[in-house]
Amino acid sequence: MIAVLVLVGFAFGAQPLVGYNYGAKNFLRLKKILRFCYGFECSLAVVLACVLSLFAPSLMSLFMQEEKIIELGIPMLRMQQAGMLFVAVVLVTTCTFQSAGKAWGAFFLSVSRQGVIFAAVIFTASHAAGYIGVICSQAIADALTAVLAVVLFWRGLYRELESEAFVPKNP
Repeated sequence: MIAVLVLVGFAFGAQPLVGYNYGAKNFLRLKKILRFCYGFECSLAVVLACVLSLFAPSLMSLFMQEEKIIELGIPMLRMQQAGMLFVAVVLVTTCTFQSAGKAWGAFFLSVSRQGVIFAAVIFTASHAAGYIGVICSQAIADALTAVLAVVLFWRGLYRELESEAFVPKNP
């Protein structure tokens, strides 16, 4: 959760820049900002996921002393990290929708990752793969929500940013 909160902080930190440039219809700068945000957030997610996965045994032993709990917790922590890249995509896209006044896109993404998609995935995965399905559910839900984020972004903002009607005019 600490890694996710770091990603949340960076994603939400970009909201003013996205909102100001979207409102000013400075789409050239907005596209550069979004390119940077997605690149930075995804890179940070991969680095955090690798570090946390690599040090999973040491991190688990900081909080628990019982070997069996540590043994069970390591794969859980690593599976949580498997979806971190997808979390980054969802967070940046959600914040972009909020900044652009596209409440429905932000709403759908917010209720999907920890709500509707996660509930469907954990139900299905637990029946299909038991315990392993349960610990893989969040990463699967994150991946599916990232696909939803890309589709919503494409349909809700990308076309708008690329349309000629919104190209800034020279003075």
